[in-house]
Parts: sequence; structure tokens; C-alpha cells
Amino acid sequence: MAIAPRARSVLSLRGVTFSERHRSAAPALLELELARGEAVLVEVADGADRSSLIDLCLGLADPLDGEVAFLGEAWRRLAPRERLGRRRRVGMVGSVEVWPAHIGIAEAILLPRLYHTNQPQTEVVADATALARHFGMPGLPAERFGTTPVRTLVRAACVRGFLGTPELVVIEGETLDDSAELAVPMAQAIAVAQDRGGAVLWITEDLTAAAARFVRADRLFRLGDHGLTAVRRPR
Repeated sequence: MAIAPRARSVLSLRGVTFSERHRSAAPALLELELARGEAVLVEVADGADRSSLIDLCLGLADPLDGEVAFLGEAWRRLAPRERLGRRRRVGMVGSVEVWPAHIGIAEAILLPRLYHTNQPQTEVVADATALARHFGMPGLPAERFGTTPVRTLVRAACVRGFLGTPELVVIEGETLDDSAELAVPMAQAIAVAQDRGGAVLWITEDLTAAAARFVRADRLFRLGDHGLTAVRRPR
């Protein structure tokens, strides 16, 4: 049986009309190809627009026009079960508020990996613990969401996003804005993901934000009325 070649493009937005913008009535045309091993930084000033863009990239919403594809397959052409299966290959470093309240943070990190893969539990726990230490924790936090400090939740979000071998890691920059001490471990984790052939999409409110300097981006873009415009990193 022939093995299908790995798609060169991890994420692509082609002719996507981004129409439901919060601060502008003008629809924006989105064109983006994110290749394997590439890190891209995108400035999106409005929080609602950032959330909408993430939903498009993760196949949680379909564009009115155009196509969003992950690993060469358009999200809109996949059945719900297929979308879910593909989404498990995406790591998300996002809001520290998105944790289940009925289980501990460690369980919330481990369960998806244990449930959806055949990797032995001891290996999953060891990998997650190593990541936790990499991001400055003594180990996996056992507390539940309501009793876990924000500082720990930020680091736990990093562990959750990089655990396993995600083909794409999506990072919401504002999650890390007050965590300058994460600059080095985050840069190292991104480099490991890139070396493995994964891609990183970092979405930030402002390219001048301190956390935006955690990533050595190959390309930078700003979302405006004319869509995604390539820019240089501010000095």
C-alpha cells in the first residue's frame, strides 16, 4: 500500500473572505500559506477578530468564501468526525480560562492524549512532566482550575499546546503577555516543533508586545482592511 506524501503546506487560507469583523465593516481577504517548519506572526488588533481567525484555522467555523485547508484537506469538505480527528493534530496555547472545572489540571492535560492515541500512559505522563519542568513547574499541577494560580495556568497551557507531536501549534500571544520568564523555554519549544516539521502560527494583539518577541518568525503580517499585509518587525 502506497504511503501518501506529507502535505508541504500545513495550513492554507485561499481567497477567504473575513467579513464579520468587529471594528470594521469592510471585509478582508485572507491569503496565507504556512509551510512545514515555518513560524508566522500575525497581528490582529481586535480580540473578537482574533477568536474568529483562530476558529477558521481550526475548522471550527467555515468562511463564507474561499477555503481553509489543514494538511492539504479543506476543513469544509470533512465530516465532523474527520474534523475532530484532524484537530487532534493541532496544539493550542490559548486562554487560561478554558479548563474543565470537574477534574484537575494534570488530568485535563493528559486525558486527550491518553484517549486519542495508543501511546503508553507512562510515556505520556513522562513527556508531559518533562514539558512542565521545561516551562518552569516542578511537575504537572494537580489542582483544579478554581484553585490554580494564573501563573501556573499559563504554563499548563504551554504544556497542553506542545504535548505530543502537533503538526500545527496556534498561540494566542496575549496569554503570555505578563510572562517574560517564558521567553527562552517558549522559543526552545517552538524551535523543537519546527525542527520536527511542525508549523507555528502566533496571533498577537500587537507586534510590539513583549510576548511577540518570544518567537523568531519567518514572516510577519498585520490584519487590516486590505487583508493580511506583510510587515517588518517593529524595532
